[in-house]
Amino acid sequence: MSSKERRERLKVKVHKQILEAAMGIIKNEGSESLSIRKIADSIEYSPPIIYSYFLNKEAVLIELSKQGYTMLINIIQSELALVTGPKERFEAMLMAYVDFAMKEPELYQLMYTVGASVADVGKAFPALATFINLFREQIQLVAKKDTSAEGSFWCNYLVCVSFVHGLVAINRYYKDIDPEMNKEVLKKAIAGVINTLECS
Repeated sequence: MSSKERRERLKVKVHKQILEAAMGIIKNEGSESLSIRKIADSIEYSPPIIYSYFLNKEAVLIELSKQGYTMLINIIQSELALVTGPKERFEAMLMAYVDFAMKEPELYQLMYTVGASVADVGKAFPALATFINLFREQIQLVAKKDTSAEGSFWCNYLVCVSFVHGLVAINRYYKDIDPEMNKEVLKKAIAGVINTLECS
């Protein structure tokens, strides 16, 4: 292995360590407690080394959010590959979305918190376009009427995202919901969204 290859491998390794350390701090202390110094202390590097990878704390948070969208997209695509019917695929997509939000609460919250602080989420998170297109494809398959008009699509997309946010918030409030009851509630809510799409 050449010295250039070793340097590149080390660079990738340190980049990964920085992000893993940052996520660990966020999970244990919250995103407000994150700092470049804490990241540096966690992986036993000096702050200047962290700054050589990321301009500031906000850049670290944006990169973590990007990873969150990539992870979410991969999970949804994996679930979609297992089913074929339009309604089943739509249900699988939303169930995967909710499941991700519940299993990765800190990352999920971070994605939207960071998104609210940037000027243009589309530019900050290029993967968001892929995420939105997953919804566009599945909504068009479920809806009986043409939903290709941008205004119509955005209305339906926002209904879906609002639905997920609401379910996630309820599950954070009522922490003792039985898993089977929770699953039934999710299915009924998804059926309601599908019915709305079919009638739109």
